[in-house]
Amino acid sequence: FTHVEAECAFITFNDLLDRMEDLVVDVTERILKHPEGGPLLYENIKPLKRPLKRMNYSEGIEYLKKHDIRNEEGEFYKFGDDIPEAPERKMTDEINEPILFCRFPAEIKSFYMQRDPSDNRLTESCDLLMPGVGEIIGGSMRMISYEQLTESFRRNGLQLEPYYWYL
Repeated sequence: FTHVEAECAFITFNDLLDRMEDLVVDVTERILKHPEGGPLLYENIKPLKRPLKRMNYSEGIEYLKKHDIRNEEGEFYKFGDDIPEAPERKMTDEINEPILFCRFPAEIKSFYMQRDPSDNRLTESCDLLMPGVGEIIGGSMRMISYEQLTESFRRNGLQLEPYYWYL
Protein backbone atom coordinates (compact mmCIF):
# COMPACT_ATOMS: atom_id res chain seq x y z
CA PHE A 1 0.00 0.00 0.00
CA THR A 2 1.40 3.36 -1.03
CA HIS A 3 -0.37 6.65 -0.40
CA VAL A 4 0.78 10.25 -0.65
CA GLU A 5 -0.50 13.25 1.31
CA ALA A 6 0.21 16.49 -0.55
CA GLU A 7 1.02 19.49 1.65
CA CYS A 8 2.58 22.71 0.32
CA ALA A 9 2.80 26.24 1.72
CA PHE A 10 1.89 29.51 0.00
CA ILE A 11 -0.19 28.07 -2.84
CA THR A 12 -3.83 28.15 -3.93
CA PHE A 13 -6.15 25.16 -4.10
CA ASN A 14 -5.81 25.05 -7.89
CA ASP A 15 -2.01 25.09 -7.45
CA LEU A 16 -2.36 22.08 -5.14
CA LEU A 17 -4.45 20.22 -7.72
CA ASP A 18 -1.89 21.04 -10.41
CA ARG A 19 0.95 19.74 -8.21
CA MET A 20 -0.92 16.52 -7.48
CA GLU A 21 -1.45 16.06 -11.22
CA ASP A 22 2.20 16.87 -11.98
CA LEU A 23 3.35 14.33 -9.39
CA VAL A 24 1.32 11.39 -10.65
CA VAL A 25 1.96 12.15 -14.34
CA ASP A 26 5.72 12.47 -13.69
CA VAL A 27 5.91 9.26 -11.65
CA THR A 28 3.93 7.37 -14.30
CA GLU A 29 6.21 8.64 -17.07
CA ARG A 30 9.31 7.66 -15.08
CA ILE A 31 7.98 4.16 -14.44
CA LEU A 32 7.13 3.67 -18.11
CA LYS A 33 10.57 4.90 -19.22
CA HIS A 34 12.45 2.65 -16.81
CA PRO A 35 13.51 -0.57 -18.57
CA GLU A 36 12.49 -2.75 -15.64
CA GLY A 37 9.98 -0.55 -13.83
CA GLY A 38 7.10 -0.55 -16.29
CA PRO A 39 6.81 -4.29 -17.01
CA LEU A 40 7.81 -5.28 -13.48
CA LEU A 41 5.28 -3.12 -11.65
CA TYR A 42 2.18 -2.96 -13.83
CA GLU A 43 1.65 -4.47 -17.25
CA ASN A 44 -1.48 -2.37 -17.78
CA ILE A 45 -0.10 1.04 -16.80
CA LYS A 46 -0.54 3.60 -19.55
CA PRO A 47 0.65 7.19 -19.99
CA LEU A 48 -1.71 9.69 -18.40
CA LYS A 49 -3.31 12.42 -20.48
CA ARG A 50 -3.42 15.98 -19.18
CA PRO A 51 -5.44 17.57 -17.88
CA LEU A 52 -6.74 14.96 -15.48
CA LYS A 53 -10.50 14.93 -14.98
CA ARG A 54 -11.62 17.13 -12.08
CA MET A 55 -14.89 16.25 -10.38
CA ASN A 56 -16.42 17.90 -7.35
CA TYR A 57 -18.01 15.78 -4.62
CA SER A 58 -21.48 17.08 -5.56
CA GLU A 59 -20.90 15.94 -9.16
CA GLY A 60 -19.83 12.54 -7.79
CA ILE A 61 -23.09 12.26 -5.83
CA GLU A 62 -25.00 13.02 -9.04
CA TYR A 63 -22.92 10.47 -11.00
CA LEU A 64 -23.67 7.75 -8.44
CA LYS A 65 -27.40 8.51 -8.59
CA LYS A 66 -27.47 8.65 -12.40
CA HIS A 67 -25.67 5.30 -12.61
CA ASP A 68 -27.80 3.67 -9.88
CA ILE A 69 -24.89 3.14 -7.50
CA ARG A 70 -26.48 2.98 -4.05
CA ASN A 71 -25.37 2.70 -0.43
CA GLU A 72 -25.59 -0.48 1.66
CA GLU A 73 -29.20 0.35 2.62
CA GLY A 74 -30.16 0.52 -1.06
CA GLU A 75 -30.59 4.29 -0.96
CA PHE A 76 -28.96 6.91 -3.13
CA TYR A 77 -26.03 8.81 -1.70
CA LYS A 78 -26.87 12.36 -0.69
CA PHE A 79 -24.89 15.47 0.11
CA GLY A 80 -22.99 14.94 3.37
CA ASP A 81 -22.59 11.17 2.98
CA ASP A 82 -19.08 9.79 3.14
CA ILE A 83 -18.73 7.75 -0.03
CA PRO A 84 -17.02 4.44 0.84
CA GLU A 85 -14.21 2.92 -1.19
CA ALA A 86 -16.31 0.40 -3.17
CA PRO A 87 -18.75 2.85 -4.81
CA GLU A 88 -15.96 5.39 -5.29
CA ARG A 89 -13.89 2.76 -7.10
CA LYS A 90 -16.88 1.61 -9.15
CA MET A 91 -17.43 5.19 -10.32
CA THR A 92 -13.73 5.60 -11.14
CA ASP A 93 -13.56 2.28 -12.98
CA GLU A 94 -16.68 3.14 -15.03
CA ILE A 95 -15.30 6.56 -15.97
CA ASN A 96 -12.00 4.77 -16.69
CA GLU A 97 -9.66 7.70 -16.21
CA PRO A 98 -7.92 9.31 -13.23
CA ILE A 99 -10.16 11.69 -11.28
CA LEU A 100 -9.18 14.57 -9.02
CA PHE A 101 -12.23 14.22 -6.73
CA CYS A 102 -12.61 17.54 -4.91
CA ARG A 103 -14.42 19.76 -2.44
CA PHE A 104 -15.84 17.37 0.14
CA PRO A 105 -18.31 18.47 2.83
CA ALA A 106 -16.61 19.83 5.94
CA GLU A 107 -18.59 17.49 8.21
CA ILE A 108 -16.85 14.42 6.80
CA LYS A 109 -13.32 15.82 6.64
CA SER A 110 -10.64 16.69 9.19
CA PHE A 111 -11.07 19.75 11.39
CA TYR A 112 -8.03 21.55 9.97
CA MET A 113 -9.11 21.56 6.32
CA GLN A 114 -9.70 25.00 4.82
CA ARG A 115 -13.28 25.80 3.88
CA ASP A 116 -14.05 26.58 0.26
CA PRO A 117 -14.45 30.38 0.00
CA SER A 118 -17.28 29.96 -2.53
CA ASP A 119 -19.26 27.50 -0.35
CA ASN A 120 -18.50 27.31 3.38
CA ARG A 121 -20.11 23.85 3.62
CA LEU A 122 -17.21 22.43 1.58
CA THR A 123 -13.49 22.00 2.12
CA GLU A 124 -10.64 22.66 -0.26
CA SER A 125 -9.75 18.98 -0.30
CA CYS A 126 -9.07 16.41 -2.98
CA ASP A 127 -8.40 12.72 -3.55
CA LEU A 128 -6.76 11.44 -6.71
CA LEU A 129 -8.60 8.30 -7.80
CA MET A 130 -7.13 5.85 -10.30
CA PRO A 131 -9.11 3.21 -12.21
CA GLY A 132 -8.39 -0.29 -10.96
CA VAL A 133 -6.57 1.10 -7.92
CA GLY A 134 -8.64 3.67 -6.01
CA GLU A 135 -7.29 6.60 -4.03
CA ILE A 136 -3.56 7.18 -4.43
CA ILE A 137 -3.15 10.78 -3.26
CA GLY A 138 -5.06 12.83 -0.72
CA GLY A 139 -4.56 16.50 -0.07
CA SER A 140 -6.15 19.66 1.20
CA MET A 141 -5.52 23.26 1.98
CA ARG A 142 -5.02 23.79 5.71
CA MET A 143 -6.60 26.44 7.87
CA ILE A 144 -4.03 29.09 8.70
CA SER A 145 -6.17 31.49 10.73
CA TYR A 146 -5.93 31.03 14.50
CA GLU A 147 -9.57 32.09 14.84
CA GLN A 148 -10.78 29.58 12.24
CA LEU A 149 -8.73 26.80 13.80
CA THR A 150 -9.89 27.43 17.36
CA GLU A 151 -13.52 27.64 16.17
CA SER A 152 -13.06 24.35 14.33
CA PHE A 153 -11.59 22.81 17.49
CA ARG A 154 -14.62 23.92 19.49
CA ARG A 155 -17.08 22.77 16.80
CA ASN A 156 -15.44 19.32 16.81
CA GLY A 157 -15.27 19.05 20.60
CA LEU A 158 -11.46 19.19 20.74
CA GLN A 159 -9.48 20.73 23.57
CA LEU A 160 -6.90 23.34 22.56
CA GLU A 161 -4.25 22.41 25.13
CA PRO A 162 -3.03 19.15 23.57
CA TYR A 163 -2.60 20.97 20.25
CA TYR A 164 -0.69 24.02 21.51
CA TRP A 165 2.18 23.14 19.16
CA TYR A 166 -0.18 23.13 16.16
CA LEU A 167 -1.76 26.47 16.96
